[in-house]
Amino acid sequence: MNKYSLLLFDLDDTLLDSTWFHAGLIKTLEMHPITKNLDASIFLEKKLHIPTSLLERFKNRELTPVEFRRARWQHAFAHFHVLPDVEVIDEIDELFLKTSMSCIGINNSITSLLNELKKHYNLGIVSNGLYDPRLKIFQMGLSEVFGNDTILHAEQLGYRKPDPEIYLMALERFGKKPGETLFIGDSWTHDVVGPIEVGMDAIWVNTKGLSKATAHIPSAIVSDVIEIQDILLGNN
Repeated sequence: MNKYSLLLFDLDDTLLDSTWFHAGLIKTLEMHPITKNLDASIFLEKKLHIPTSLLERFKNRELTPVEFRRARWQHAFAHFHVLPDVEVIDEIDELFLKTSMSCIGINNSITSLLNELKKHYNLGIVSNGLYDPRLKIFQMGLSEVFGNDTILHAEQLGYRKPDPEIYLMALERFGKKPGETLFIGDSWTHDVVGPIEVGMDAIWVNTKGLSKATAHIPSAIVSDVIEIQDILLGNN
């Protein structure tokens, strides 16, 4: 696939699995006096299963990222009939951020893959993640691979995937054209449909074996991001 000079990656659930979130949340609940006696597994389930109405308000920009994070905590707490005030929720959220980041480590397979790809392509991150992807990249030991100027964070930019603007911003950042760019990620909507709609190609990291939701055709479908090494470096 020598036609590409830029590879754009999703981060969460593509290069970084979700164990950091689960482990960080459980540790946070055990540490804070308001949550230490709550059932952590149920709390995690409520935190992960966001009400559709809440998610839609966030997507429609009716809620800021900070307001959305607070609302997720409030939704989980409501199951236990606990109603902490905003200051306490922000305190718990900050504790979660620090704790969860410490649960992220180096994945040698991912590190090796990206270091090889960097010899042949420009690499970037485009993330909708609620927590600063630069912190995650640092904990993953990938700061030398992805400098700060190569990481585009929806929360800071004001545009979220699949808004075309965030992909166009990435192209402008790297000085590339859509036809020179390949997007790689796990979300059909955000990482396949969105990029294809602006003229990029895409590789779908379909770890869950899902069916395609639209007629869009990605360049490849893989079950694990490591598989892209053979696709992208096979002829190099």
